[in-house]
Amino acid sequence: MNAMFEEKFIRLVEENDGFEFYQAYRNDVDHVLGGKGDTYWYVIMKKGKMSETYIGKYSGGKWEDTYIKGSGESKKEKAMPDGSTIKRIAEKAYLMQNENWVTRRTPKPIEDAHPRYHYVYGFGDKGLDVSVQYGVTIAYSDIKDADAGFHLRYLYTGSDVELP
Repeated sequence: MNAMFEEKFIRLVEENDGFEFYQAYRNDVDHVLGGKGDTYWYVIMKKGKMSETYIGKYSGGKWEDTYIKGSGESKKEKAMPDGSTIKRIAEKAYLMQNENWVTRRTPKPIEDAHPRYHYVYGFGDKGLDVSVQYGVTIAYSDIKDADAGFHLRYLYTGSDVELP
């Protein structure tokens, strides 16, 4: 993934005064990607509880990143390489969007509760949905790797976004 997607996500957060969305995976696992102000996060939740949290703060042109494992009494924190959180967010928020099977096609727009562009590879071997309004990947499926698949659970903007 490249810096273009990192900048795109930062702009998305700034333009909406906060942005957060949940990618829902199998076995009650959610990946929460978001940002508000100068703080960006990537949270892995299992059965509704924070399991891993990556937090990146951007201030004065510099990133400061932290990794938090667990919560409450068993919580452990450690510093991470500068900019690692926004890289991780960009990889998931724009998953597969640079792949040939996506860039070579004209997407099929789907109008529903969350309008999206739908891409299909092969005979439905892979599927990708990209939000029309926000440009992030809100669904992915791969029949050869069912665990990699997810769908949109929640999406929040502005004052509805709360820091983790």
